[in-house]
Amino acid sequence: MACAQDLAPSGKRQFESHITPFTVSVYPIQQQPGVWFANYMIAEYRNGAERIVANVSMRHATHRSEAEARQAARCAGENAAARMRVQRSPHRQA
Repeated sequence: MACAQDLAPSGKRQFESHITPFTVSVYPIQQQPGVWFANYMIAEYRNGAERIVANVSMRHATHRSEAEARQAARCAGENAAARMRVQRSPHRQA
């Protein structure tokens, strides 16, 4: 299942072609058999170094499968990274 903002009006996935300094890593974590929660980490590469700018555990929302937790982490992480891109954009107007 794709994130809602990733879908074009035709229902197909859209991919951004621009280069970004942010990467999102996702980690589904099994709390107990059949109960998973999502974790994501956002790293920023700038001035020759990579640094972690967010490490979020989404324990408030559990899922029945690893795949569901992974997708939830991917959507949340990509949304957070998109907000960071806008906040740090050099072309952003005040």
